[in-house]
Amino acid sequence: MERMAETTEKTIFMKNIALLLVSIWLGLAFYALLSQISNWLTSHHFEMSFFSHLEFFTIRVWLPWVVLTPVALKLATQFPVMPKNWLKALLLHAFFLLSLSIIAGLLISFHYHFFEDMAPGMETYQPWQHIGHFLFGDNLFLFNTIIYTILVTYMNIKHFAQIAQQKALIASQLNHQLIESQLQTLKMQINPHFLFNTLNVISVLVMKSEKDKATDMINLLSSFFRNSLDEKDQQWIPLQKELQHVEQYLAIEQVRFGDKISIVKNYDNAAMSIPVPSMLLQPLIENAMQHGLEQIEGKGQLSITCAIENEYLFIIISDDGAGCDLNDNNFKQGIGLSNVKSRLQQLYGTQHQFKINSNEFGGITVSLKLAINIEEEKQ
Repeated sequence: MERMAETTEKTIFMKNIALLLVSIWLGLAFYALLSQISNWLTSHHFEMSFFSHLEFFTIRVWLPWVVLTPVALKLATQFPVMPKNWLKALLLHAFFLLSLSIIAGLLISFHYHFFEDMAPGMETYQPWQHIGHFLFGDNLFLFNTIIYTILVTYMNIKHFAQIAQQKALIASQLNHQLIESQLQTLKMQINPHFLFNTLNVISVLVMKSEKDKATDMINLLSSFFRNSLDEKDQQWIPLQKELQHVEQYLAIEQVRFGDKISIVKNYDNAAMSIPVPSMLLQPLIENAMQHGLEQIEGKGQLSITCAIENEYLFIIISDDGAGCDLNDNNFKQGIGLSNVKSRLQQLYGTQHQFKINSNEFGGITVSLKLAINIEEEKQ
C-alpha cells in the first residue's frame, strides 16, 4: 500500500511538472504574441514574425529549461526558503540561478555556433563567447530568472503544503491524545477509592446532622465533575481556570482531612491569564495527596506556586508527605505523571522543563517551566 501511494504521488508530481512546463511555454508564446502586436501598433510597415519569435523562445529559452528543470527542482528541495533562513536561501538560489543560466547560455551558444547561420563577423568568436550576447543582449537571463523563480516557488509551495498537512495531522493526534488523557484522568478522579472516601465523609456529616456541610460537600463534588466534563474538548485554558478546578478538588480533600492538611497558595496575578494545557495540574495535585500527604500520621502541607520569569511560567507543587526514593529501580511513574510528561513534550517540545525532586525533609517537589509564547499550538 505504501509503495502504491508513493507511486501515485510521484505520478501526480510528474504530471504537475509537465503541466507547469507547458504553462511556461504558453506564457512565452503569449509574450511573443504581445511583443509582435506591440511592434505592429507602434511601427510603420511592420511585418509580423510571430512563429520565428516563438521558435526563438522555444529553442533558446524553453528547451534548455526542460533539461535543467530536474536540477532546479532538486536544488529547491534541498534548500527550501524558510522564515528562519530566508536570506541565506535566497542568496544560494541567486547563485544557482546564475550558474544554471550560464549552463543554459553555453548550450545555446554552442548550438548557435555549430548548427545555425551566424551573423557576419561572428565566425571568429569562440563558441562560449556568444553567451554574453544571448543572456543579456537578448534578455535571456531575465527569462531564466522568471522560470527559475516559478520552479522554486512551486517546490516551496509544495513544501509548505506538506508542512501544513503534517501540522494538521499532529494537531489531530494531539487532540485525540488529549481526550484520551482527560478520560483517563477523569477515571482516576472518580475511582472507587476517591468516591468512597468522599461519599463516606458526606455520610458522616449527615449522621452528625451537619446538613449544611454535607450539602456543601455534595455541591463541591458536583461542581468538580461538571468542570472536568466541560473542559474535555479544550486544549488550552487560562491558568486561573485550571487552578480553580484544582482548588475544588482540594476543598473536598480538606473537608475529609480537616486541619491535618494545610494548603499554601502563592499565585502571581500576572500569570493567571496565561494559557496552559487543560487538566495539567490535577494529576500532579492528586499524586501529592494520595501518595504523599495521605500516607503520613501527623499534619502535612501542600504548596502551589505560580510565577512568571524571563518569558517562562513556573509552576511548583511541593508537599512534605511520605515521599519516595526516585533513584529506586522499582520506582515507576503512574499514568497521571506519564500523561503530563507526554503532553508537555508534544505541546511545548524543547521549550519546557519537567522536574521531580525529593525534598530534604520528606515529600516531593514537582517543578514545571513552560514557555509563554507557544503561539502556533495555542491558535
